[in-house]
Amino acid sequence: MITVPDLPAHGTQSVADRLQISRIMIIQAREELIDGSRLQAGEKAWGAVVQPMKAIAQQRGWKHESHQDIHSVMSQIALEYGLDGEQIWALSLAYFVGHENFYENFRSPEELSDMMDRVEEILPVLIDVTAMSPRPFTITSNAQLRRLRRLTGNDDLQMGDTSDVGFSLRNGLTDGGEE
Repeated sequence: MITVPDLPAHGTQSVADRLQISRIMIIQAREELIDGSRLQAGEKAWGAVVQPMKAIAQQRGWKHESHQDIHSVMSQIALEYGLDGEQIWALSLAYFVGHENFYENFRSPEELSDMMDRVEEILPVLIDVTAMSPRPFTITSNAQLRRLRRLTGNDDLQMGDTSDVGFSLRNGLTDGGEE
């Protein structure tokens, strides 16, 4: 039997709470798959990826309420920290295999298990990013410009703008709840 950590109290979640939830969700995803609940297994694996992304966004003062926000955070973090193809693929699989299967039920247990293996490989990387300072970033494409305007709410950003803190709206990292 796998020991599942306790769920943090309800309400505004700190970065540490979100990382704890992520660890809980990947454990529960494996248990759900073993129990034959493919729908819940995939959704929980997706949730395990979303929580560190929400933590990173929270630390930076970025929007993180919708699927589109989370996708934007994932894309920005992948660029800023130079995630490799396998790591980006793991994030994509969490959505396309895990989350979509919750609604469509078209993934086999083997596909879900493979996706979970990849999620378990990317989670430590995402958790490490929550402990790192944002990296310098320069806007070099229209897609980056639109993404950063969306995340920051700053429509004054322009092509070529540079930030020493990855366009974070907060100075330094925080482990507190949302402000």
